[in-house]
Amino acid sequence: MYTIILVKLAIGFIGLWIITFVIGRKEIGQITPFDFFTSILISEIVGNTLYDKNVTYAHLIYALALWALFAYLIEFLTVRFVKIKRLTEGRTVLLVERGEINQQLMRSCKLDFNQLMTMLREKDIFNLVEVNYLLYETNGTISVIKKPEFDQVRVKDLNLRAEPSSLSIPVIEKGVIQTEALRGKYVPEEKIRKLAREQGFQDMTRIAYAEYNEDKDELTIIDK
Repeated sequence: MYTIILVKLAIGFIGLWIITFVIGRKEIGQITPFDFFTSILISEIVGNTLYDKNVTYAHLIYALALWALFAYLIEFLTVRFVKIKRLTEGRTVLLVERGEINQQLMRSCKLDFNQLMTMLREKDIFNLVEVNYLLYETNGTISVIKKPEFDQVRVKDLNLRAEPSSLSIPVIEKGVIQTEALRGKYVPEEKIRKLAREQGFQDMTRIAYAEYNEDKDELTIIDK
């Protein structure tokens, strides 16, 4: 019995991992109503088969494969057809326009002012007066455009020279060199070792974490 549970759990784990990549990373970063329904159903498929002796490994694999195919088909259709996308994901709602709150739309979204203010505070906005436009996104978050008088001053507004932002790439973690920690960006191992040696690190295992800045061609190192 314990072996059967172990095998089914392993199949379920691998199956869920594959499904996540088949239907896209959006499942993790952006939960829509359809995504929520999918996650519940998949957990039911795996959970209900673990202790059922009448459900074989083949049944479990078949159920996961069938649902993965169905979910992928829905994702494909939502990309191709706008109406289906609206049906499965809903539409972004304009709750505040030019500083005016649409309370009717708030009620239809099942939102009250306490919930709205909580989401605003998470964006460092503590007063509704500051809001010019507010969009209630399909994943349950909000996007806000402040009124001009409350907006932050940008560098170009002050006619100051701004240095472009640069990307730092993790290249060493717990003493292990990672030449491609970011997919699509390769940093040669010899370059990593050379920059580390320049800072007095002959032994890479002494490094807890290191980031490589391509623009400055330098390594930022955190010692163990």
